Amino acid sequence: MEFPFLYLTVALSLGIIIGRYVFHSFAFLILLAISVAISLWWYLKNKNVSLLLLIFFIFVGAILSGNVLNSPNPYLKFEDKFITINGKVYEIKEYEGYAKYIVKPTNLPKVLVTQYSGKYPSEGDIVSIRGIISIPQKATNPGGFDYKLFLKKKGIYAVMRVEGYAVDIIGKGNLNFIERVVYAAKQKIEVNYINSMPEKDAKFVISIFLGDNFLDDETLKQFRSTGISHIISVSGLHVAIITGFILYLLSILNIRRYKIPILLTALTSYAILTGANPPVIRAALMASIAVIGTNYGKKHNSINSLSFAAFMILIFNPLMLWDVGFQLSFVATLAILYFYRPIREKLSTLTPKIRDLVALTLSAQIGTIPFTMYYFHYISIISLLSNIVIVPLADVAVVLGFLSAMIGLILPPLSYFINYINIPVVETILYITKLFDSLPYASINTIVPPLYVIVLYYGILTVLLSSFDKKIKKVSIAIALTFIIALFSYNYLLPRDLEVTFLDVGQGDGTFVKTPHGKTFLIDGGGRPLFATSSFDVGEDLVLPFLYYKGVMKLDGVFISHTDIDHVGGILSILQQMTVDKIFIGMQKVTDGNFKGLMEIAKSKNIPIVFLKKGDKVKVDGVEIYVLHPDPQNLIEENPINNNGLVFKMKYKDMEFLFTGDIEKPAEEILKNLDIKTDILKVAHHGSNTSSTQEFIKKANPKVCIVQVGKNSYGLPDERVLKYLQEKTKVYRTDKNGAIIVKTNGERAYITTFLKE
Repeated sequence: MEFPFLYLTVALSLGIIIGRYVFHSFAFLILLAISVAISLWWYLKNKNVSLLLLIFFIFVGAILSGNVLNSPNPYLKFEDKFITINGKVYEIKEYEGYAKYIVKPTNLPKVLVTQYSGKYPSEGDIVSIRGIISIPQKATNPGGFDYKLFLKKKGIYAVMRVEGYAVDIIGKGNLNFIERVVYAAKQKIEVNYINSMPEKDAKFVISIFLGDNFLDDETLKQFRSTGISHIISVSGLHVAIITGFILYLLSILNIRRYKIPILLTALTSYAILTGANPPVIRAALMASIAVIGTNYGKKHNSINSLSFAAFMILIFNPLMLWDVGFQLSFVATLAILYFYRPIREKLSTLTPKIRDLVALTLSAQIGTIPFTMYYFHYISIISLLSNIVIVPLADVAVVLGFLSAMIGLILPPLSYFINYINIPVVETILYITKLFDSLPYASINTIVPPLYVIVLYYGILTVLLSSFDKKIKKVSIAIALTFIIALFSYNYLLPRDLEVTFLDVGQGDGTFVKTPHGKTFLIDGGGRPLFATSSFDVGEDLVLPFLYYKGVMKLDGVFISHTDIDHVGGILSILQQMTVDKIFIGMQKVTDGNFKGLMEIAKSKNIPIVFLKKGDKVKVDGVEIYVLHPDPQNLIEENPINNNGLVFKMKYKDMEFLFTGDIEKPAEEILKNLDIKTDILKVAHHGSNTSSTQEFIKKANPKVCIVQVGKNSYGLPDERVLKYLQEKTKVYRTDKNGAIIVKTNGERAYITTFLKE
């Protein structure tokens, strides 16, 4: 094989995927038997072990990932219970108002702790923590974030959120020798930066050199939108800069005999300092292999080195295959290996340095565009210019940061001097990034590309790189593009069923509606999931990813039942980031801060607001919405925001949905005298006992009830209400079923749940 580790890594990756999605013992044994039979036949016929080896690593990958993903979680028996855990603290990171750190108890997996007050522990401290154990959730909506998998990649099986009084430090600095050395070095380096640089500059240098992200959300957004976020995520770029600088220093000092051990020691130390993340490990392995090979006169095969690095990472942690950093790092490097030279040759009119930068940026972007769209839902239009201008400055900042770090461990005053030199470099980077971000259309939001588009995209790239003649290439590309257009037309242009998705937005309501001809609107969008942090926004972090996943870049309307934060909270973010044609809301008896905020955003975005009342009708692409409440002549005094909320019946041909917001018994007493008979009922107020009176439910007579609820301390849904509903009809719950998807042709409804029971 020309690239043996490439094939082995592909085989291992395929096995890891099989282990995640089809790890069933019976099917696994059958597949194993068939594979062994085929391998033996191939070996006896060709006397070649290649196929046998590839199949072996497919099963290695399946076994490794299947074991990790299906390993029992010892914390399950403690879920939602108040317990005490004792363990050692690792990876503490302080933010404004809270800190996050990992606690590793003896004989149990890691727990991620978020502490909101009090004295924070230090690295290596032994702590006793009292709190409620929660099990991380996997994605509960289409296109959602799999928090469970994200933490499991790090060996974390549970989370806790505590106040300072629940944390006792019972042992200080209990680190082994290597941990003490690494922690002390990292602390000293950070202190040297902080003591000699403005706060924002120090945080930037810490981020680009050590990988600890202390930058504020606004700065992070600026780097993302200008297409240079790789600068602030320690990756191959930083390893390449440091490797080049070390080799340059060694050549100046004429140190050749010890070049390899010095470089390997430096790269290993840097990988450990930065947390040994996949891009750094990949780059360090590739650099080490290249230097060793060159030193001993061996031809360096970059693709083999890249594949070997991926192979080693996946063997030790198969779940890294789903790590965004791992994927972007390897895809970008592979793209550079294939596209850099051809692009560079076509840019012969540019100066060498500009030509190198443009070729490097374009080749990386060609390889990673689908991943950027899939995970981050945007494309940076200005990234080529920003990379040309800012990357050289970042090279200088990394080199100065490296020099400061190494010298500062011995002579802190001298590191201060280097940091002073670095300040104008960092300030220039931050200023230019902010300037580029302020330009119109610096980046544009995109939908999540369907899987078939991603596969065909890379298929086209493969054909272009192949040795096929031009005619075959043109025919292949034409067929692929025709296939994409046909599938796009089928999915987006041809009439479909009405689709109603009751989203899991935590403790709140949020429903997405897509009409047969592609009109889209939201009904509420609030809530707060269990794993939310202080920076979490349900609109930006839950609802928007779902909309991008569904291919939605514009909403034809937003219906708001009332202005409690668990219904309108996410909508406020949606209005800021997505074009919305109209806002529909009920007539208001009282207005609160959320309502005033909604009005301000609508005014600033020039979004028309339609105030609905009983008797109004809205028609959207054959879908009719009949407003039943509020009645301006009969507004309710008791709990006025909830009880005067918008209630309407949505009808498509013969199929009816009833949306009730958070109305309670006083509103239900009025509504029960109207035509509220429905096929599908969105249960009021998350299944509270203040709503869903038996008389109201009997009059509505639903075939299906949907309860939108998350983990909460209110006792929702109420057990008696739930029991009564289950006796009468089929009940779905977003906290148990995840997103609930209803598709109807107007005569029959087909219901699926994102989480399988």
